[in-house]
Amino acid sequence: MVNWAAVATVFVLPVSFVWDLLSFWRLQLNFWWRFYLGAGRGNHVERVRRVQKQVLAWKEDGRGRKMCSARPSWMSITPITLGYKDRLYRVKLDEMVDILKVDKQKMEVTVEPGVTIGFLNRMMVRYGMTLPVVPELDVLTIGGLVAGGGLESTSHKWGMFHHTCTQYEIVTADGSCLIASEEENRDLYHAIPMSYGTLGFLTSVTVKIVPYHPYLRLTYRPCASLKESMEVLEKETNKASGNDSVEGIAFSKDTSVIMTGQFVDSGEVEKSKMNRIGLWYKPWFYQHVQTFLQKGEQVEYVPTLHFHQRHNKGCFWLAHLYLPWADGFLARLLTGWLLPLNNQLLKFLKEKFEKTQVFQDAQDDRGVIQDFMIPIHHLEKAVQLTDTITGIYPLWMVPSRLYQPSLPLEILPKAGDVIFIDLGVYGFSQIPNWPGPDKTLRKFEKFTLEHQGFQGLYAETLLTLDEFCDMFPHQLYKRVKESLPYCVEAFPNTYEKVSRVGRQQVSKTMETMET
Repeated sequence: MVNWAAVATVFVLPVSFVWDLLSFWRLQLNFWWRFYLGAGRGNHVERVRRVQKQVLAWKEDGRGRKMCSARPSWMSITPITLGYKDRLYRVKLDEMVDILKVDKQKMEVTVEPGVTIGFLNRMMVRYGMTLPVVPELDVLTIGGLVAGGGLESTSHKWGMFHHTCTQYEIVTADGSCLIASEEENRDLYHAIPMSYGTLGFLTSVTVKIVPYHPYLRLTYRPCASLKESMEVLEKETNKASGNDSVEGIAFSKDTSVIMTGQFVDSGEVEKSKMNRIGLWYKPWFYQHVQTFLQKGEQVEYVPTLHFHQRHNKGCFWLAHLYLPWADGFLARLLTGWLLPLNNQLLKFLKEKFEKTQVFQDAQDDRGVIQDFMIPIHHLEKAVQLTDTITGIYPLWMVPSRLYQPSLPLEILPKAGDVIFIDLGVYGFSQIPNWPGPDKTLRKFEKFTLEHQGFQGLYAETLLTLDEFCDMFPHQLYKRVKESLPYCVEAFPNTYEKVSRVGRQQVSKTMETMET
């Protein structure tokens, strides 16, 4: 078996640094060339036409096969190997990486779906703007955040990332290019988010922007019991005003740190309390947070860009798997500037040479990488369940406002107008008699269904089709899919893309057709 920790240390880490550096400057030069010379929008029209041409070619010679994007499995954030793509009709979208328009009057930015959140946010900061919701991992694409969902510690105010999107441009299965917004093709506009590319190919997304404040006043509140953690998290989340950011990290069932933040300008910063947490030699964020269990409640002023990227270096707390040495002071001082490790590159190598998933076979297959959206009044039971069946810590706890009054009644959460908490379970179980990842996942899924929650679909799901339709209201999605020409024939449905059973069904169907 390959020693992937050694491979990551000797090869992947330095190559990651060069790869990420070159990728950033390629995007930067592309942005300067196209945006400032005014050619970006015209080139966008040509790129859309090339997508349409590929879709029309499917109508001629691809019938029988479903369509999907040609983006390889290893570039996806999912830890799962998406082998089913090999048998589908793949449409290339890799050119779609431009920022098209910044409208400071409407407070919107229009981008192509391949733009990454990290690059887009940096560019907006130069305009004195930022995005209302900035998911932590820089490599996440705007298209992926729309199609698969994304949130952040500002989501208690703004909701999911797609709730901040005002317009989509999409190429449908008949080659048409449609605009979808509240005013135009409204049902399509509300069906696109979380549809995993099964209604067409996104070619542009318009997102709200907000004024940028360079610092965050961050308060760390340690909690010494599960009851206290729940009370503080709920109190801070439901404040009518005052908190721009709310986030919790649980380090055991009875210990956590709840963090709240307010964006401020430079003149409001107390210099003695400033902490540039993003500097290469600084402790990984979750380890820094853990120190407040002993220090007690304190306030720091953190540069906003550093805060946006706070979980990058440690990949939350998963970088230990492949870089078990990298969090020590000397290691941070000498090599911290090489981080973060590019998990896409690591995933490519594992799929290429070992035919395994990025977290597969690690620690006797005891890994859990899952997010569950639970109504806040059920979070205490969810943490107790996680403690019992996995014993995994830390846990990430981030509130999100899923109930948006503008949403159609069909897709409003069944739990009503309540705050949901994203419970992120990332790690490896050390409990005796571990039943395995599948049985554990089924317990999580059953709990989430019973408590009117939602499962993060970027990772594995073992839901049956009936359970999936119960968890994710599908009436609007189904109506839109059936109304778009060729859509049912052209694309898998969402269940077929995100569930293990669904992907197996698609693969079997395609295999049968090939024979």
